[in-house]
Amino acid sequence: MYLETGTTGTAGALSIAKGTTAGIRNFEIKVTYYTCNNLAKAPPGCTQYFTGESGSFQSYNYQGSQLLQSMNYNNCFRQEEGFCRLQISEATAMTPDPFILSANVAETAHNCATLSYVTFTTPTNSMFCGGVLSSVVGDMMPGALTSAPGDSFLVGLRTLADGLADRTGFNLNYKQVACP
Repeated sequence: MYLETGTTGTAGALSIAKGTTAGIRNFEIKVTYYTCNNLAKAPPGCTQYFTGESGSFQSYNYQGSQLLQSMNYNNCFRQEEGFCRLQISEATAMTPDPFILSANVAETAHNCATLSYVTFTTPTNSMFCGGVLSSVVGDMMPGALTSAPGDSFLVGLRTLADGLADRTGFNLNYKQVACP
């Protein structure tokens, strides 16, 4: 997770609030400071930052099989030389389900304004919700989405403040598409 702290060099604070349910919680936190001109620094507005031509990424707490409430963050991808577009698709892992963001988990939905959803700009749409990641509304089989030409290499997540029971979040693969 990348957090902007400013350039003053003063220490910041990170608070972790746990629920009231009893249980063991473990945290591993590594802190690295990047200077403003460091090439490894994430662009402004990016909570997660991925490099390389391909890989995978998950929503926070995907491994815990529970989509977190009130999330509003961006996953950013460094555009590698010679690549002009980004393609995302559901991971092949089946447990937990690699894409469940909102009700009607059996199909794709794009009318997402009042639901939890992923933002990713394709030539035909920019919001994806439901239980299947696809460019076709009502699809029951996942498909690969490719960004619109010239669009940023970014996948956002917006979640509701409540009503997220049985929503696992996402586990997605990405690959950069070479320029023509």
